[in-house]
Amino acid sequence: MKLRKSLTMMGALCLATALSGTAMMASAAEVQTKTEAAAPAQKLDLIGGKLAFTLKGYEAQPVPGGAPGTMYVNKQEKRVMIVGEEPIPAIARASSDADFLNGMKTIKDKQKQASPDYTVTSEKTEKVNGLDVYHIEATDSMGGKNVQQATLLAVANKKFTVIQVISGSKDKVGHEKAVNNILGK
Repeated sequence: MKLRKSLTMMGALCLATALSGTAMMASAAEVQTKTEAAAPAQKLDLIGGKLAFTLKGYEAQPVPGGAPGTMYVNKQEKRVMIVGEEPIPAIARASSDADFLNGMKTIKDKQKQASPDYTVTSEKTEKVNGLDVYHIEATDSMGGKNVQQATLLAVANKKFTVIQVISGSKDKVGHEKAVNNILGK
């Protein structure tokens, strides 16, 4: 049952990205008409501190549709991040972190099923503080607009995390900077 919940989290993140991507991108792209105080910096500490980073200028919001995780929106940069962390299901804890991470790589297939325009442009495993982070870069179409999307997957300390970074297709430098911030580069 717990495994199903965890797999549901990965699927829900994919589905939330695909189905509510239009709303998220529209929300992120809204022009502010009144002066608002800048969103405070938020430190995220995932997988027992093995993956820690600070988001500046992002506002935390619930993921649309009640999906698990937290959505972070940076209206100025027109960028959305969805961050989720869950315990590894007890039934899967007997396998190694590497085996569980390998099983999570099917997320790209789920994303392709949810959005036919989803196209993987690169995938690699990177080391971050001794932690293997599987990094998928892709392009997609949300609400008729082209976007670039990074999906980061990591497993440690009996937990797994899924992070998605969604940026406009024309902001390659800003997208790379946002992903590198998470990866500590």
